Amino acid sequence: MAVLELTYRSNVLDFDQNLTVMLPEPSNLSLMDRDGPLVTEFPVLYLLHGYSDDHTSWLRRSSVERYLTMDFNKPLVIVCPSVQNSFYEDMVHDWKYYTYLTEEVPELLSRWIRISRRPEDTFIAGLSMGGYGAMKIGLRHPERFAAVASFSGVLNLPLSGEVNEERDNMTFNVFRMKRTETKGTDYDVFHLLDKAIESGKKLPKLYSSCGTADFHYENNLSFRDYALSKGDAIDYTYSETEGMEHEWKFWDAEIRKLLDWLPLRDCTK
Repeated sequence: MAVLELTYRSNVLDFDQNLTVMLPEPSNLSLMDRDGPLVTEFPVLYLLHGYSDDHTSWLRRSSVERYLTMDFNKPLVIVCPSVQNSFYEDMVHDWKYYTYLTEEVPELLSRWIRISRRPEDTFIAGLSMGGYGAMKIGLRHPERFAAVASFSGVLNLPLSGEVNEERDNMTFNVFRMKRTETKGTDYDVFHLLDKAIESGKKLPKLYSSCGTADFHYENNLSFRDYALSKGDAIDYTYSETEGMEHEWKFWDAEIRKLLDWLPLRDCTK
């Protein structure tokens, strides 16, 4: 596996940004069998970090590189951005991380690296704050993704505000409202799910999971129940693990499961 750390000056943010990019093994690309240049565009997974983490967290704290190298036989590019504690949003009082991630990053990477821009080849997932970001981005732009996944995500943002009131000053800088006030807005994943269904667009496959000992467990159960109430309108899968807390042991197991769950095409032929 090749691991790249890209540093460049973002036009959207107007300061230097870092991305960790994991590229497939040469054997997975069938490079030894190719007489000419590699022209295939590969599926891409945008893998989002949690609160207080950064673009290096998945590589440093999980075995995702080993899973891709040793156990996974399909080419996949993984992109890990860094967005500080922005909740993957264009912050009202600070930087436009939502525009950076959804517009600038895919455009630049598709020019620098052979990643596909086709919806059937594009996936997004994340943990905790990144789980919220992945689900929010996927439901705001269902036409762009084939699958969306959240691990221990802050999926019920208004509820999380009641549980974590001390973070309201920080989230006010993001949303210009307390988390308890986001219900029914475009910051609310429940509201976005309804809008996505009503749009008539084809929705991506949705997945969410949580440990039963996680402090976000009730938060995730509320989203699970709401999503299941939509019946056949969505393709939704829920998973939980008994006794798991808000921890990397759980997220490491989930990223391995995700690799098997993703609807990846064989792009080496």
